[in-house]
Amino acid sequence: MNSQQAKEFIGRYTGPNVRSFVKPSHLEELSPLLEVHIEAIEVRKDEFHEMEGGKAYMPRKETLDKFAAAAGVSYNQAAESTRLEGEGCYVGRSQAMVMGPDGKMIFGSACEYEFDVQTRTEEMELNGKADWNNKDQYGRPGKIAYTPLELKKELVNFRKVGRQRANTGARNRATVSILGMPTGIRNLFTKDDKADAVRVFLFSRIIINAKNEFVMNRMLDGIAGNTAALFGPATAGQIAAPARTPDPAAGARPAEDQTTSADDDELDFGGAAPAAEADQAEAARNALRDYIASGVLSQQQISVVQPAVDNPATPLEGPGSLMYYLDLCKKQEEARKRRAS
Repeated sequence: MNSQQAKEFIGRYTGPNVRSFVKPSHLEELSPLLEVHIEAIEVRKDEFHEMEGGKAYMPRKETLDKFAAAAGVSYNQAAESTRLEGEGCYVGRSQAMVMGPDGKMIFGSACEYEFDVQTRTEEMELNGKADWNNKDQYGRPGKIAYTPLELKKELVNFRKVGRQRANTGARNRATVSILGMPTGIRNLFTKDDKADAVRVFLFSRIIINAKNEFVMNRMLDGIAGNTAALFGPATAGQIAAPARTPDPAAGARPAEDQTTSADDDELDFGGAAPAAEADQAEAARNALRDYIASGVLSQQQISVVQPAVDNPATPLEGPGSLMYYLDLCKKQEEARKRRAS
């Protein structure tokens, strides 16, 4: 969508139950090769961790994943790591990135998250475990002390998952950082809100404008590359137009008339070239249909060739063209014959 359409979409979502994390730079005039996409995500109260006794709410890992997908967040693999410091202390590191309004990738801060198994166990001992047999007036469980055996089991479990927890925590921090979102969102819900209470979050991301002719051509080049990976590289090829039967009534032209004299002002082509090209395209389609029905192609290869045959806009020549696929089919047939012999 363009800038005006994006603003109209955002205008549909107003009120205290809406949180907008749309980047203002995404609503400016963009290059014709790019466009902005706005997405509205509905989330429930039970998709957040309650903080400070219900004063703030932190999105869960799966909730952050939805936010990241809506905002077009990806991660710099070169900055991803998890290391062990001391005994049982894992430190994860991650860096998020998004496409900017100029089409270049914008990198967020490199974030770290520490997971110390001993500290986590001590924290659990201090907080106690949930006692669902004794709930408060809001339906939240009370607290009961852990036994020494339970704490020992939790310590072992933390050692098993410590590395992954550190990695996940770092990635979550990197996501929150690049979204410009606080760790805990205040006044998002109230204590009286039920678990299925819904709030709406708005996010924006920059995407490639696939309607642009230049972008479409580049995408076709990419498709041709994938096809070459299936069939092998293609070479230029050409099929002859169907032979035309001469009209006996027209008679043969005398030999002396078959050359152009100096008195000829202009040759009359009579639209023969476009007709020949259309005939060649139809002949190529028929040949491809024969290959599809012959059993020479695999199902995966058919899934690539069939759309090109069915699409009337598929060109006769060039990357991703009818001739391109026909040449690949011929090579596939020859390869099968060689293997059979």
